Order: sequence, then C-alpha cells, then structure tokens
Amino acid sequence: MSGKEHPISVLCDAHTIPMLMFLRENGPSCKTDIYASVGRSANMPLKIARLEGSGLVRVDEVGISDVVGLTELGESVAARLGEIDSLMLEQRP
Repeated sequence: MSGKEHPISVLCDAHTIPMLMFLRENGPSCKTDIYASVGRSANMPLKIARLEGSGLVRVDEVGISDVVGLTELGESVAARLGEIDSLMLEQRP
C-alpha cells in the first residue's frame, strides 16, 4: 500500500485496543466512562474519532452525552482481539 495508511494501523495508537476491549465487555458507553476506565489522555477524543472513521465504532448523541458503541466490524475485530488475548494468557509461564 504505497503512500496509503494500512487500515490496521488504527490499532497501533495507545489506548485503541483497550477501548475496543472495554466496549466489547461493557457495551455502548459514555465517553466519560471510557476515559475513566481506559485512560485520560488529551488525545482520547481524537482516538475515538479515528476509530469511528475506520468504521470500528459509532458515536451517538444521547441527551447531553456522547455514547460510543462497536459497529458490526468493530465487534468482529474486538472478538478476534479477545481470542488473541486469551491465546497469549494461555502461553504465560
């Protein structure tokens, strides 16, 4: 992919995999809950926007809150990340 970013690169940002795993375990969540559980970086809104732009999450306005949830693609990616996590846990000494 010359000159073009590979889609998987969105997972390279700090906190993105933990955000996907959090949403997989907890379902759609307010941004504030994600920040409290995953991390409070000034770049978190940009990371969520990048995940949204990649089609992994959707952000819905619910009242005065923004609720983030996994898309169908995000569910599939998070499930596979969960499988990788389990595999790695099994291999620990």
